[in-house]
Amino acid sequence: MDTKNATAYKFRAECAADVQAVRAVLLPWAIEWSERRTNLDFEGARHVMPDVDVEFTVDDDAPTLNEMIWLLDAIDNCHVASQTLAIAELYTGEREIRETFEAPAKRPSASVLQQVKAAVRTRQNVLGIELERVLQLHRAYDSAARLGDKWQPFYPHESRPGWLVPVEHAPGLTSLRKIDVPLGCKKWEKLGDGLVKARMSAIHA
Repeated sequence: MDTKNATAYKFRAECAADVQAVRAVLLPWAIEWSERRTNLDFEGARHVMPDVDVEFTVDDDAPTLNEMIWLLDAIDNCHVASQTLAIAELYTGEREIRETFEAPAKRPSASVLQQVKAAVRTRQNVLGIELERVLQLHRAYDSAARLGDKWQPFYPHESRPGWLVPVEHAPGLTSLRKIDVPLGCKKWEKLGDGLVKARMSAIHA
């Protein structure tokens, strides 16, 4: 992908869950995304710090910095990210304390908000799929712990549903990806196209 017109930004978040929420909002424009966590060595033990430093680039159609600050302000309890977001060259990691949605935050256009709305809906689909997978995982581990050597895999001969979806990388260049639905996702048939888009979003993650 051509990144010559891309702009790089950085921010700091309190935890990985906040980073995932921010990424879901900015997904329509994100080109590159990297995360780094700091370890603290104390009294011979290594402790993972909760804060996450993120650097990402967006294409030239992306919201402005002030519009992105507004978008991050809208994420509940994500103030550290919105108060530290800056162009990469100017990033300090220090918070700019202000009230939510106050300057320099600027409300994005209706077009941008529509794109974010669609991205958040995709995120909702992804979380729905992940919830189904977690429930299935809990069921498998719980039954294995209770049954011991008597435990058998669930539906070992059942064919897993899936799709082949064309994923465009650049004009004229595509590849086929197989999209699998986790075992135990009973609503996959009803989700239809939205489910495919959600899994494609997870692939691009």
